[in-house]
Amino acid sequence: MRRRSVLHIVNFILPILFFLCMDLASFLISENGGEKLSFKVTILLAVTVMQLILNDILPSSSDTIPLIAVYCIGIFGMMMLSLFETILVMYLMEKDKEAEKDQSLNEDCEDRQGKVCSYFRVRCRLNYCRWKKRSG
Repeated sequence: MRRRSVLHIVNFILPILFFLCMDLASFLISENGGEKLSFKVTILLAVTVMQLILNDILPSSSDTIPLIAVYCIGIFGMMMLSLFETILVMYLMEKDKEAEKDQSLNEDCEDRQGKVCSYFRVRCRLNYCRWKKRSG
């Protein structure tokens, strides 16, 4: 009985390689919405399904982990790192937006406080001058 290596290449190695390429291409998706994160999770789930199928097909009596399983686990690990990186970038971008918003609010408040203070200074000077004219 002969092993058909082409079957494993076509059915497992190439699809998982394509999933990896799609995961890398997901860096071109905009971060504005949640599409990027859901796309990456979907690809990760697809690789998980491929691993489950591979686990059913490969013999379980082997003492060592087959090389194709190591390949799938490696690709899965790289995709997990990619997912964590996307989550981190989205978190940092959100934090940056909040800091930017807080800074613009502070500048706006400082500007308004300056206008209010200058208004009260002018009013105080006018009242002082009127008081001085009356008393003097």
